[in-house]
Amino acid sequence: MGTQPRARMHATPEQFAGVVEFAGWSYRGLAEDVTRELRKEKRRPMIGCSHTTLSNLATGKTVWIHPRRAAAIERCLKLPPGHLFRIELFNVPENDGTAA
Repeated sequence: MGTQPRARMHATPEQFAGVVEFAGWSYRGLAEDVTRELRKEKRRPMIGCSHTTLSNLATGKTVWIHPRRAAAIERCLKLPPGHLFRIELFNVPENDGTAA
């Protein structure tokens, strides 16, 4: 069994939306900047960020995202690490070839 980290937003959706608005970002513009930030990590698998992900965080449709994406969002918003997201570990069963 392996462990997988996930970032959970501990801010409310309204707080997240307010921080984004206060920083002067649109969801699309922030998503592009977060994607640029993530692409600076040369030795890591490439991931990006979509404006839909940010919109879903702001409406409460989702509270879980990839930890690297969460860290990049906080950096782009110029917030200290852990201000919006907390990292949690989950046990994920190994794929044994059978459907669950």
